[in-house]
Amino acid sequence: MSPPGEPRYQSDPDSQPDSEFELGDLRFLVVGNRGRLLDARRTPVRVTGLDPDEGTFEVEIQAFEDRGARWRLSLEDVRDYQFAVGSRTAERSTMSVLAEAASRFDRPLVLEADTDATAESLGKVASERAAASDWLAGEGVESIDPIRNIADRDGDPVCARLLHAYLDRLDLRPMDTAFSEAFVSNPNAGELIKGHAIVLAELGLCPYTGKVVRSPRLFAGEWSKGRRARHIITRLAFTQALWGRAVPAAVPLYRGMASEHMLDLGRTGSFVSATFSFDVALEHFQGAATTRSAAILRQPVPVGRLFMTFLETPAMCRRFQESEAILIGDRANPLF
Repeated sequence: MSPPGEPRYQSDPDSQPDSEFELGDLRFLVVGNRGRLLDARRTPVRVTGLDPDEGTFEVEIQAFEDRGARWRLSLEDVRDYQFAVGSRTAERSTMSVLAEAASRFDRPLVLEADTDATAESLGKVASERAAASDWLAGEGVESIDPIRNIADRDGDPVCARLLHAYLDRLDLRPMDTAFSEAFVSNPNAGELIKGHAIVLAELGLCPYTGKVVRSPRLFAGEWSKGRRARHIITRLAFTQALWGRAVPAAVPLYRGMASEHMLDLGRTGSFVSATFSFDVALEHFQGAATTRSAAILRQPVPVGRLFMTFLETPAMCRRFQESEAILIGDRANPLF
């Protein structure tokens, strides 16, 4: 965690100006090429792979908190990157293959929430939440006080152990760990999060708006739709049972955002990232020198929308200390 008064996030004060780079294009997707993400701090990356069969490319993060992480990205996402002037370019035959793959997968997929399944899914969450509450009581957990943890931007090892013990009963801990680590690093990298989002819609809990599935293995084996559904129900129930013991009972959540373009405040995804810390939201709101628009939002959110929080989830405290909460999206409340 950063000492008081120091920046919360790493950055490079000597970062080169944008004039030294060209906007991302398929022709720059050559393994070994270096570029950077068009975020506020211009996170440097290196291209490490291409997969035309699934319409993706892979980059390795070269600096900052997530250094060493590898992201699988949609080919069309190359527009969110820039590459150094003079970078190598792909051969014409490779360009043709990549362009065809990008076109094949750059198609929307919209799934309305299955309202016939909503009541059944909510009933399962309620039943599992009661079971989780009884289990927590049996473990001697009468109440939790997250205020200090929010201020310190650090989780609670006891809550993490309780979560792991609860998930181990159903062999869901590996899935939970993989989901949380992927979400913290980049929820749009790969299709792990997308798979859960699609299952959310089939459970009737939140509509899905995104792109078509790229990987034929998305719902294979341990990641079947049935196991993903079980994880969603179990995780919602445990998190709600845990935070139902919070003192004080009502803790507001914040969202801070900044962009080099106009913000789109009218749409949220299947999973929404928020923070219990106003200071974290404020730092996101402040953006950088290139910021054109920004917003900061505050709202009490029903415990029923809590899917994961930093308090019990180790991945949310390992690289970034953001006092984060992951909410199930709500079309009726697009700002949160």
